[in-house]
Amino acid sequence: MRSPMDLLGRPNPKRLSDFIQRHHDALLDAWKRRVQALSPARRLPAPRPIDHLPDILAYIAEGTRSAGAAAAIDRKHRGVPGLHALSRLAHGYDLADVVMEYAALRAVILELWEREGGGDGGRELIQLNGTIDEAIADAVSRYQAARVRLLQALDAISTAALGSSDLDTFLKALLRATREATAAVDVAIVLLGDGDALEVHATAGLDDGPLPGPPLEAAREFARAVLALRGPTSLDAAASGLPVTAREIRGRGLRAVYGVPLIHEGHSIGVAILGSRNAEEFSEDDALMLRTMTSRATGIIVQAQLVAKERASRRQADDARALLATVVEQMPAGLVIAEPPTGRVLLSNTQAGAIFGLPLLEVHSIDGYAVCRGFDPRSGRPYEARDWPLARTITTGEVVIDEEIDIVRDDGAQGRILVRSAPVRDPVGRVMAAVVTFFDITERTRTERGERFLAAASAALSDTLDFQGTLDRVGHLTVPELADWCVIQTLPDLEQSRGITVTHARPEELQRARALFRELDPPPPLAALLERALCSERPELIGDLSHPLVASLDENGAFRRFVRALGITSALVVPMVARGRTFGCITLATAGSGRVYDQADLAVAHDLAQRAALAADNARLYEAAQRAIELRDNVLATVSHDLRNPLSAILTAAAVMTKRAATRGEKGDTKAIQAIQRSAHRMDRLLHDLLDFASLRAGRLALRRQPQDPREIGREAVETFESQAQEKGVQLGVVATDDVPLVTCDRDRVLQVLTNLLSNALQVTGAQGAITLRCERGEEHVVFSVADTGPGIPEDELPHLFERFWRGQRNGYKGTGLGLAIARELVAAHGGTIHVESRVGVGTTFRFTIPVMDEG
Repeated sequence: MRSPMDLLGRPNPKRLSDFIQRHHDALLDAWKRRVQALSPARRLPAPRPIDHLPDILAYIAEGTRSAGAAAAIDRKHRGVPGLHALSRLAHGYDLADVVMEYAALRAVILELWEREGGGDGGRELIQLNGTIDEAIADAVSRYQAARVRLLQALDAISTAALGSSDLDTFLKALLRATREATAAVDVAIVLLGDGDALEVHATAGLDDGPLPGPPLEAAREFARAVLALRGPTSLDAAASGLPVTAREIRGRGLRAVYGVPLIHEGHSIGVAILGSRNAEEFSEDDALMLRTMTSRATGIIVQAQLVAKERASRRQADDARALLATVVEQMPAGLVIAEPPTGRVLLSNTQAGAIFGLPLLEVHSIDGYAVCRGFDPRSGRPYEARDWPLARTITTGEVVIDEEIDIVRDDGAQGRILVRSAPVRDPVGRVMAAVVTFFDITERTRTERGERFLAAASAALSDTLDFQGTLDRVGHLTVPELADWCVIQTLPDLEQSRGITVTHARPEELQRARALFRELDPPPPLAALLERALCSERPELIGDLSHPLVASLDENGAFRRFVRALGITSALVVPMVARGRTFGCITLATAGSGRVYDQADLAVAHDLAQRAALAADNARLYEAAQRAIELRDNVLATVSHDLRNPLSAILTAAAVMTKRAATRGEKGDTKAIQAIQRSAHRMDRLLHDLLDFASLRAGRLALRRQPQDPREIGREAVETFESQAQEKGVQLGVVATDDVPLVTCDRDRVLQVLTNLLSNALQVTGAQGAITLRCERGEEHVVFSVADTGPGIPEDELPHLFERFWRGQRNGYKGTGLGLAIARELVAAHGGTIHVESRVGVGTTFRFTIPVMDEG
């Protein structure tokens, strides 16, 4: 049996206070389950729901043990209910939730006490209720006081958030509110970022100046330690790991330093550092205030950061759009961006609008592209709305490169554009937009067209040497390429022209114009225009009928009626002047086409007039030269014909004198007579050549064509010169193949050609040389060739061999210079050709062809 001394100091199982201590863990577990059913507790991570309960149970046990509970409670447990209330306030509990926790604790103790068969404990139960009521009162008092301070602080934070325009402004206001709400705080710093990226964004209590180097680095080190612990931390708690940092901070006069991490949705965004110069440490109320304020401010900070980022992004986007707009606006080409699938124009620069003369931003669909009037340059087919490159790119993703399109602008002016279009695709290849650029190539196209036109005009004008034919070609070149009407007026002293040449594309219009010209003959207005242009020798541009030149020409309106009758709307007047000589004036006019001339058209017309004048002058000179040549040939033919009779008398007299001298044996007289005969024979050949050439040029030489054997003609020609060849020691021969067909020719004239060639060959071929005449079959011709081993003909003389009266200076040929010219004309008269091949020091070969006889 135990003595009373054995029970002394042991817990009395019948006492409620001892029961609470003995069943500590069971009470905690039962209370935890019950309070977790409360809404705020469900949001708390373990072990937060019971963080203060052990101390609260000790508080209740001590209060239940004796009367005068408040006085009997241990000093270290006396403020536990208030701290618990402050903790719950920090986690968002309402006061009712705090009271309900104490009610739940009371119920858990009593239920377990009764289940364990505790005594009646009337007095202890009264003490239990009193202790719990005192705890509730302490909690309520601390909760209410702290809540008032928190509401004031949160109101200050809300005011700062509403009154701030950016993050740094809000942070400065937050720190001011923190210092006002917590008197112990003298210095406050907010660093944002994570790890090494922590940067100071706001300070208070530092005279709002920048934080210098060492203190800044010390603040960063302490902030990193707070982030590593992921909870509020005092400098004293972190000092063991940061001795240098602690000394640096305390060296600035700070006694209590407290760091609170800024955590949003589990992610650290920065640290708030709070310091006091007077307090040794921050009270629980102050710590709660600081934690709550920073917790509530964290969401605003994050929101402000997002707003700042959004503003920065918006500024960047605005800057990018401004830069894009500037680039687009300054592009040397028109640009349009449209969206699929509608084709609505999203962006268009001024250049694009200027090219079309339309506000393209008002186009909201692909069908709206029809406002741009375009045509295929090759076929003239008009572009439908969906034919435009931009529409094709939007609908099919087609890439269009350098497509030329003729356009008619809003003011009726015509032009040409070069178009490039391409899609803008997203990462998966879908067409997000379409971009098209337009390059105005109107001037370039006009320049190229003008150059091509002038080149074609030069080629066409060079093909004729007929003066009136040249003027007619000018008219056909300009209509309809440059004009609807072309009127060429020549000066009266130009006999080759008909005075006025009119050209128009439609015959009925041409007849009407010619009737008007005959009626006025010449039209006084055009005569005045001609006189003015010729006097100044300057081209004149008449853009419309309001031109001062037009108004001054005919005040009575006759000129206007004339112009209206022809339908003329614009005109160019350009004089034709070449080599200092004026030929007349070209007037180009537009009518039905609606085209209006400008300076570029005037430049082309002026250039054309110069070329036409030069061609006309060449034709005039050629016609004059032809007349002179014809006159000369007629004179030569007449003189040659008249000289033949006296020459025949000389030859006859010389022959008689030769016979008499031979009869008398007078050798001296014989030599003189032979010299007369040789000179007379040379003169006779010259006269024959002159007469033949004159007949060929005049077309009066008749050919007696008959079937002939080319081989016989060749042998006959060689036999003629055999004796001369033997005397010079030259080998002369003929080569003819058996398959040479018959030809239809004038035998004597072909012999004349061969005789001329053989005679020339004998003149230049020295002793031991050779001359060969060949007769061979060609495809449709018989080819005659005469080859010698003479000195050859220099290359620079070959182009002149067949010219009249031309003789080389170094080849040894002698004669009148008409033989080869006559040979060429005779071969040409037979329908053949003649040419020469020669190498100096090797020899020369002449070849000519005569067509074979038509077997049909």
